[in-house]
Amino acid sequence: MELARYRDMSRIYILIIGAFSITFFVRYVMVGYMTGGAFGAVVCGAGLFIFLLLGIFILYFGLEKWDRFYSEMTAPQPVYPYYQYYQPAYYPPPGYYYPQPAYYQPPGLYYPQPALYPPPGYGIPQYHQPYPAYPQPGYQFPQAYGQPAYTAPASRPPAPGAPAYPQPAYQHQQPPPGAPAYRQPVYHYQPPAPGVPAYPAPAPAPVHAGPGWYVPAAPAAPRELDPRRALILPDAMKLLAFFLAAVLVGGLALALAPYTAYLSLLIFLPAFIIGFSFPSIIWISYVYGFEKTHLLPSKTILKAFVWGMLSTIPALLVNTIAAGIVGEGPGASLLVTLTVAAVVAPLIEEFSKPWGVLLVREDVRGPLDGLILGVTCGVGFALIENITYEFSFVLTGESAAAVWTLGSLARGLGSIMVHATGAGLIGYAYGRHRLGGGAIAIGLAYLAAVAMHSAWNGSSALLSTVDWGIFATVPFMMLFVIGSYYLLRYLIDRGAASEARGTGEPVSR
Repeated sequence: MELARYRDMSRIYILIIGAFSITFFVRYVMVGYMTGGAFGAVVCGAGLFIFLLLGIFILYFGLEKWDRFYSEMTAPQPVYPYYQYYQPAYYPPPGYYYPQPAYYQPPGLYYPQPALYPPPGYGIPQYHQPYPAYPQPGYQFPQAYGQPAYTAPASRPPAPGAPAYPQPAYQHQQPPPGAPAYRQPVYHYQPPAPGVPAYPAPAPAPVHAGPGWYVPAAPAAPRELDPRRALILPDAMKLLAFFLAAVLVGGLALALAPYTAYLSLLIFLPAFIIGFSFPSIIWISYVYGFEKTHLLPSKTILKAFVWGMLSTIPALLVNTIAAGIVGEGPGASLLVTLTVAAVVAPLIEEFSKPWGVLLVREDVRGPLDGLILGVTCGVGFALIENITYEFSFVLTGESAAAVWTLGSLARGLGSIMVHATGAGLIGYAYGRHRLGGGAIAIGLAYLAAVAMHSAWNGSSALLSTVDWGIFATVPFMMLFVIGSYYLLRYLIDRGAASEARGTGEPVSR
């Protein structure tokens, strides 16, 4: 089970790489357009086109091919023995003679196998006499082909008075002058007669299998993962504890960077990845854990998550165009800043995020499903935003350690609540609409999400302009987080109660 949790975590990070590659390409094409016009956009697009192709391929692989790839990668491998031969259970046709010992035998003195002893009356040369019961020390028995090697019994003296077997001296007989040398017959494989069962042979049997032909064992068929299985993630509280520890360790590594150099970089890099990604995964794990009877398939959750990350592209385009129209930039007035932060951004972002719920609307069976998918879209949007913000925190100079640590905590615990709650509220309204509710509730939920987003952005912009704003920012953030959490929890409880009254087939974990 623990391995399955890390399996789905690794798949999420693959999708993050793909979505970030695409957004990285779009962002710098826009930068090229703003600095060099159409020519600059074309140059940046041509230079970074590989990121677009790489992102599309990674997203396709992570959504459509991951289950089969993981199944084949973890399938039990066949155990190949060192030697495995296919041997027929029947004997050669009558009249066939097995190869004889290396010493010379006159013609006519050997007999067909597999009989161990010759028929009555058949003459046996001296060196083919039956073995003595008690051979003398140093006696070497000639080994005939097909006869088992003699195993001498444990040292035991003969019975009293038993005569010793006269041991003839073996004389190697040379063939008479002019006699042709003995030829070993060539064994030709004969297939068994129809209906004669062969010795249990490994499957698949080769076309030609005879003595000395190696037959590999049949490979084990992989058990492919069900594409509609449930998503399995670590517990949300464990992820939260790991996130807090990583942020503190990362901040300490940045503070010691002037003294430890590369060691701090090695410690800070995984802390940076955890800092921008774990808050989103925490909320997915938390809200998904409330589904008990109708678990959403993992692929459905991941599709909504991918759309949430990609929804930053239309929001970025519109926000950039609007900022250029109203004249936002260095030296802009407070009114312009508030217009972009508290009006334009909330309207565009809250409109672009929930479309991921519509992409998987076939799996939305009620308010709880809509809420979970909406929250997933929102935290996907926040994840890509966090990458950009936290990278800028690192480049602030001497105070980078404190800025990154506080900024990661603020965005991981505060800003993400804006995106999760707003998109979750819209998803909840859409889930009710799927059960027959009115479409007006979706519009009201959208306006509520915009108002919440505007309150957060506007308050942050206003408090940043006054000297004592830092003292008011922390309690405001705490109140906002607590209020957003209880709103989400209230919607989750109502959705879970509605789902418990419904019917449907559960998805297995």
